[in-house]
Amino acid sequence: MFPAMEALYETDARRLDKFIFDHLQPDQEFLNRVSDAIRIICEFLRENCFRDAPQSRVLKVVKGGSSGKGTALKGVSDADLVVFLSTFKTYKDQELNRREIIQEIQKRLEEFRNKQQKNIDVIFEPTKWENPRVLSFKLRSYADNDSIEFDVLPAFDALGAYACMRDWVSFPPGTEGGGGNV
Repeated sequence: MFPAMEALYETDARRLDKFIFDHLQPDQEFLNRVSDAIRIICEFLRENCFRDAPQSRVLKVVKGGSSGKGTALKGVSDADLVVFLSTFKTYKDQELNRREIIQEIQKRLEEFRNKQQKNIDVIFEPTKWENPRVLSFKLRSYADNDSIEFDVLPAFDALGAYACMRDWVSFPPGTEGGGGNV
């Protein structure tokens, strides 16, 4: 429990905004460091992660978690990164191949960590699942002792697949993509 939480119960309603600002909201410097860390991992995923696998490419990365939603707390931050990959053509592909994809992402992150020789470390959370849905790790800065927890989730881009499918599937007139009156 945050030490300031005890004071929260003694704070009257008109002073809640100040309490939140003083005790819960991170400062701009911390938010900038978090934003930089997310940018570094997103760039890594887009540009380096699958460079030796031409059949796999990152279609897009969608950010979530407290950092992605703007709800990070002082000193505590997490980022969920949903990585849509060209490798997955169906949900079944995702289910069957995500373990290998997660292993590849982890292998590349380990190489990235070893190559950086800067003031950052990548610490992986062990999984108890044979076919995990997510790669969890912390990106830690030695310079300021901050760490950001990441969950990277490889995913099938169902909406993108549907958009592509609409380009080559013809629907009867008036059905607007399969819906409406037939």
